[in-house]
Amino acid sequence: MASFERFDDMCDLRLKPKILRNLLSEYVPNEKQPLVDFQSLSKVVSTISTHKLLSESPSSSADQKKIQAKPSKSAVDEWVERLLALVSSDMPDKCWVGVVLIGVTCRECCSGRFFGLYSVWFNSLLSHIKNPESSRIVLVASCTSVSDLLTRLSRFTNTKKEAVSHASKVVLPIIKLLEEESSEALWESIVHLLSTIVILFPAAFHSSYDKVEAVIASKIFSAKTSFNMLKKFAHFLALLPKANKGDAGSWSLMMQKLLISINVHLNNFFQGLEDETVGKKAIQRLAPPGKDSPLPLGGQDGALDDASWNSEELIVSRVSALMFCSSTMLTSSFKSKLNVPVASLLSLVERVLAVNGSLPRSMSPFMTGIQQELVCAELPTLHSSALELLRATIKCIRSQLLPYAASVVRVVSSYFKKCSLPELRIKLYSIIKTLLKSMGVGMAMQLANEVVSNASVDLEGFDTVSSKPPSLTNGAVLKGGSKKRKHASNSGAEAENSAVEVGVPHNHSLKIAALEALETLLTIGGALGSNGWRERVDKLLMTTATNACEGRWANAETYHHLPNKSSTDLVEFKLAALRAFLASLVSPSPVRKCQAEMNVAEFCAHALMSLEVVIHPRALPLDGLPSLSSQFPQSDSLASQKHNTPGLNKLDRIAGDGSVLSNLWLANVDVPANSEIERTVDTTLPLPEAKRLKVGNDLVGSENVKQGDAPMEVPESTKESLGHVSERDDDMVPKEVVSETQEEEGLEGKDSLMEEAAVGKKHESLGESDDDSVPSLKADDYLSSDSDIES
Repeated sequence: MASFERFDDMCDLRLKPKILRNLLSEYVPNEKQPLVDFQSLSKVVSTISTHKLLSESPSSSADQKKIQAKPSKSAVDEWVERLLALVSSDMPDKCWVGVVLIGVTCRECCSGRFFGLYSVWFNSLLSHIKNPESSRIVLVASCTSVSDLLTRLSRFTNTKKEAVSHASKVVLPIIKLLEEESSEALWESIVHLLSTIVILFPAAFHSSYDKVEAVIASKIFSAKTSFNMLKKFAHFLALLPKANKGDAGSWSLMMQKLLISINVHLNNFFQGLEDETVGKKAIQRLAPPGKDSPLPLGGQDGALDDASWNSEELIVSRVSALMFCSSTMLTSSFKSKLNVPVASLLSLVERVLAVNGSLPRSMSPFMTGIQQELVCAELPTLHSSALELLRATIKCIRSQLLPYAASVVRVVSSYFKKCSLPELRIKLYSIIKTLLKSMGVGMAMQLANEVVSNASVDLEGFDTVSSKPPSLTNGAVLKGGSKKRKHASNSGAEAENSAVEVGVPHNHSLKIAALEALETLLTIGGALGSNGWRERVDKLLMTTATNACEGRWANAETYHHLPNKSSTDLVEFKLAALRAFLASLVSPSPVRKCQAEMNVAEFCAHALMSLEVVIHPRALPLDGLPSLSSQFPQSDSLASQKHNTPGLNKLDRIAGDGSVLSNLWLANVDVPANSEIERTVDTTLPLPEAKRLKVGNDLVGSENVKQGDAPMEVPESTKESLGHVSERDDDMVPKEVVSETQEEEGLEGKDSLMEEAAVGKKHESLGESDDDSVPSLKADDYLSSDSDIES
């Protein structure tokens, strides 16, 4: 009778064990059943996560009674037994399935079951990691599942010592696998497990810290490591100081080793491109006074093989990885106050950016053309990494950069003059934004001219030929009816016009970066701007916003179909242009101009007039509005009223011509009298407004009489009904009161008109003054380098 059992809904707890048993029977193999399809495992994982099949947490006593109705073995027990059997299987595919599903079980099962079985699961997984005969797929899955187990174990506060003990048992076996195996998939899972242990249980590395550092450094310096794995190894190396002692000394020692290794590599890469004393001074600067400099990562020579020394591409990739590691250390949180070597970092960045591939005259005989070509091909990557390191340094110390501000301004300004690649200029604009937000108005005064001049070039100097459609000369235009070819004599002009390319997409990323830099400059230092650059920036941003909104710089339809492009880039560019223009409008200016001489005032007036309809939609669009006849197609009462009342027919015709207000008013069939409307206005509106409305109604009525074809005739029944209403209302007010009220209204109306005339003259006299309020600037939230350790 179990097949005829019915459930309340898809959330019925009695449904969970049946779904879990169905997964076990159809998708999870046993000792005798082979694995049918590896892809079916994803369905098992998604079903368990969606329905929470391993939760075992009844929400109410009624649900508990439903579960305890049958005291048989639970489906979760059967699930755990099946997984333990699969993990111990000799077949790699079945063992892999069991290891993967144990990791899923560690994430999804209830706290009681995990706390009771995590030691059994950990020992099973660790046995596969230590087993030299385990297949790679089992090793990869075992490292991932152990990471899931340790992550879940870190949430239990009463198992801290056991968790550290379990984590320390894993470190040396996976480091051994990292040395012996060459599979990058296995390397990635090992690095993921090591990162989990460093973050959650850093004490597990106390006995094996030096070994772990040496192995990771050897992988970074190896010629067999891909660039993707280089970044993963570098990221883990940046986290490793937390596992040593977790103090500022461990962080400083690692940073010192990284800078020494970077300079050692650059000494080899920059041979023939710089003076040899530059590299020696850089390394000597890193040595503490009175002490020998520590060994670089991986040993005395950096653990470099011959292939790495002879390949410019490998050297640059390793240097970029080490710079990425340094940047990660600067921007990551640390529990102790750090002593950042700002001078060494800035000198390293300045050294890298100073080399642009040109050969000094004294070094020309020592470098061939092929060597120079290889170096120049890798320099953009190296410069990009150096700029990222500079940005990370600024973000780390922020306002404490003040003693080194002159050096930073010199580096940025000099590199802006010789940098032409868009990707590098984007990074420069990002550095300038970070500088302005960190250092404030003083840095804005120093970098204003540099930012304005470079942003003007990037915003105005893009493809001026392709921004306009090609203009055809009179000699090149053919008549529509003529089929003869016209042989023009000016072949040179035609050849020049034929080279014009239309529809070339612009680099909107560079323009967006330039606009954001200008916006930051105006927000922070706009009030201190001189007349020269401030007026130039205001006009530039107004032109840029106008062109962006009118679509002069790109055809959206053409741009959308280009590879690796989307209309989102155009939208982001428009938003950046409008934000920068808004900053230009609200930023206080040192010199106020007359509004009659300002183009900005005209632009703002036009913008406000355009936005008026959007902000206050007094009239709805006429398209799509239903007419009165469509709303009441078969209404006998309305039809009889329209036939019996000619005034309604004419009003309906007027409503059909486009008056939305008339359509809404005609929904009420009862037409009030004019005297009732005037009395209602008198009682609801103030006296001056009521008199103006009366005068306006009289004028409108006279115009309607003049423009009408014939006077509107109202039936006698309607007249009588309307007349009775007005007479009844008039009888309710005594005549003496009415006369006194009219006299008082006349006197008050005269006084109000005289007062309004005087106020109007006063406003006219004050209208010429320009006393705009200056918005206050918000202070930046400067972050210190002190932070808590990651949880």
